[in-house]
Amino acid sequence: MPFKRSILATAVLASAALALTACGPKDSGAKGRSSSSASHAAKKVGKKSKKKAKRTNGDCPTIATGHKVIWVNNVEGAMNNIIAKGAKMHCDPKSHAGASYQPIGQLNTYSVASGDTKVTIISKKASTQKTLTAQYGGIAHVKTCADPNGKSYDGGQTKADTGDCWGLNFYDVAVDSNNKITQMTEIYAS
Repeated sequence: MPFKRSILATAVLASAALALTACGPKDSGAKGRSSSSASHAAKKVGKKSKKKAKRTNGDCPTIATGHKVIWVNNVEGAMNNIIAKGAKMHCDPKSHAGASYQPIGQLNTYSVASGDTKVTIISKKASTQKTLTAQYGGIAHVKTCADPNGKSYDGGQTKADTGDCWGLNFYDVAVDSNNKITQMTEIYAS
């Protein structure tokens, strides 16, 4: 039984890493930064998975049906509202450099479907992905990383530790008809 769980866990991690490996740096990101370390970590996390990747567009990722990429500006309220813009992907399949994203359009407000909503984050400290729930660490990570200077926290709160933040705040999300996020995965981007 533990062996079967190990295989399942490996398969889940590999498929999650696969989604992230396609997003290596090329252009400058939302805030004018490029991230050469993003490419290194993406390769480190998904090196074996990349060989098994089935891409129809070179090294350019294909967003799953019903999903979209957003750039998180901030999280408001008691972790209830994610304020984000849509994101446009830039990718040249001939360059094999992966994708970069740019926030576009106006800010929109999203909420999570429930406290049990899965939020997969990139842990800079662990150099891997972590799957959390919205209620237990996922949205807190999103808020901390979107607000690295701690400006959106209420008075009296201490500045959060941003040492685990990847830094560019792009997420692959599935959103239901009520504009609620049902799944959220941080992606490597430049």
